[in-house]
Amino acid sequence: MKWRRVLWWVLVVFALYAVYRAPDQAADFVRNVGEWLGTAVTSIVDFFDGLLS
Repeated sequence: MKWRRVLWWVLVVFALYAVYRAPDQAADFVRNVGEWLGTAVTSIVDFFDGLLS
């Protein structure tokens, strides 16, 4: 269980470091992930709409 907590903190510290060192690239990454998730949700909704139509 302790290794999960250590891994979590390593990821948090890395994310903060990445935002500090390259905020524009971090913002682009977050924007791209958001667009990808939006596209995935839209595709799933379209799929189920097609099944129900």
